Amino acid sequence: MTLEGGDGSGKTTQAVRLEEWLTGAGRTVVRTREPGGTEVGRLVRDIVLHHRGDIAPRAEALLYAADRAHHIATLVRPALERGDVVIQDRYLDSSVAYQGAGRVLDGADIRDISLWAAEGELPDLTVLLDLDPASARARLDAADKP
Repeated sequence: MTLEGGDGSGKTTQAVRLEEWLTGAGRTVVRTREPGGTEVGRLVRDIVLHHRGDIAPRAEALLYAADRAHHIATLVRPALERGDVVIQDRYLDSSVAYQGAGRVLDGADIRDISLWAAEGELPDLTVLLDLDPASARARLDAADKP
């Protein structure tokens, strides 16, 4: 399952709570995120977050796609093959929103690149957490996040 929503909407909080609940019910859970769920993802995250204005929009989208391909191949698919529950903070929808609308790239192109990178791996469930921007900003400020 994936959790989507803007920064400060509570994705990480809900992922932790869901992981605790499922683990308590006897399930094996892998909680992860994009980008940053693997070492490659952490490197991509660092590059993108610290060089935001320096990276061409298409290059940024391809960095995220590279992270996704590695993440699916090395973490998500093996977990699913073992029968684990995967809870993921951000996935394809975030790419379409951030690289499509946010970076003014074609949303259909971003979707296609993302699906290719994910080898068609789609979540059984996506939960969208929605929060008004002022409340989200207050949460981020309280947590000292940019």
